[in-house]
Amino acid sequence: MGRFKLNPIIKKDLRVNSRTMKLAWELFAYLGILGLVFLLMFSTMRAISGYGGSAEMYSAYVIFFPVLTIMQLGMISLSIPVITASSVSGERERGTLDTLLTTTISYKSIAFGKMMSAVIRIMIFILASLPLIAVSFMFGGLSWLVLIEFFLLSFVFAVLAGSIGVYCSSRCKKTITSVLLSFGIYFAIGALSFLPLLILEIIGLSSGSIGNMEFLAKFGFLGQLINPVITFVTFYMERLTSMDIIDDIYDNFLKANLWLFLSVIAQLLLAWFFICKAAKRIDPMNEKNKMKRR
Repeated sequence: MGRFKLNPIIKKDLRVNSRTMKLAWELFAYLGILGLVFLLMFSTMRAISGYGGSAEMYSAYVIFFPVLTIMQLGMISLSIPVITASSVSGERERGTLDTLLTTTISYKSIAFGKMMSAVIRIMIFILASLPLIAVSFMFGGLSWLVLIEFFLLSFVFAVLAGSIGVYCSSRCKKTITSVLLSFGIYFAIGALSFLPLLILEIIGLSSGSIGNMEFLAKFGFLGQLINPVITFVTFYMERLTSMDIIDDIYDNFLKANLWLFLSVIAQLLLAWFFICKAAKRIDPMNEKNKMKRR
């Protein structure tokens, strides 16, 4: 059996990050913020319910999971564009991109490696927060399967956000421009996912046949598959409250589990699209051909 070969870009980035204290300080700050929120919530719950060990108090610990994980998702949204913003533009600014392109590593592997090195860093942060999140499962009664599902959805979200960041970094010459463009694409994905619903709503209002548009509106809602916010809202609502909002929309046609599976597939495909676009932007021959056309 041949040895497993790690992507050299991932290997290099992880080696460089592990040799400095930057990753340790980032992890310290990340857990420090979550720890403060955890202590604040814990002290507040103890003050409200008293210092007894009632069953109601233990069942209330389930609230730790959504609060802490939503905070993590917010920090992921803010940190990944910053981490990946200099993945290609930073190499360009330091003058090391040309040297990197002379290696035997394919352009797609470079883009993929830059993305995965950022994803691995983020997943290390999430894994490090496990002791805080575990309170909801040890005392709140949540199934450990929910925690595994959250890690998988977080991984997919990190891959999507990382691919957007790498694409923006390959497109922009300056790191700050890459960060701003990443947030712009975030907003565009959230807004454009509602576009099919908006168009169908306008058509229904103008034609006066809103009832006949309900069937098409359900398929217009499929545009939300690329929206990570809707994915996590569906996850929290179904797992924590047993409210299957997707089932309510589709009338037993589409269940929450199937919706989550389809959204994962759609977001991974979108991430692969951004990686392929980033690889084309990195390719110097592609840039020369564009200059000739101009």
